[in-house]
Amino acid sequence: MNKVSLIGNVTRDLELKNYNDGKGTYVRFTLAINSYSGKLKGTSVEFINIVAFGNKSEVLSKYVTKGRKVAVEGRLSTSSYINAEGEKRYATEVILSDFYFVDYKKENVG
Repeated sequence: MNKVSLIGNVTRDLELKNYNDGKGTYVRFTLAINSYSGKLKGTSVEFINIVAFGNKSEVLSKYVTKGRKVAVEGRLSTSSYINAEGEKRYATEVILSDFYFVDYKKENVG
């Protein structure tokens, strides 16, 4: 089973991008997640890369800004690439299947 559930804060504003000659949309963003490591080590922060496609990417790019707390569900995906020095590197990211707004921002009225 390949399933991931995370809650964290978005580290930067999202930018909607196109692929497949404009037929599809996606966003890439990073979640900062507090991770408790035990009494001696305390709390650390993990930075997890997330990718969303289609309608979900459009909603995320419209309503999610830097600092917003969201919950995401998805699956892990690992890819490889060759860096500028010719070394093979690996990247792991979460392919988003669903998301939830955790914080609710009040709108200014009146």
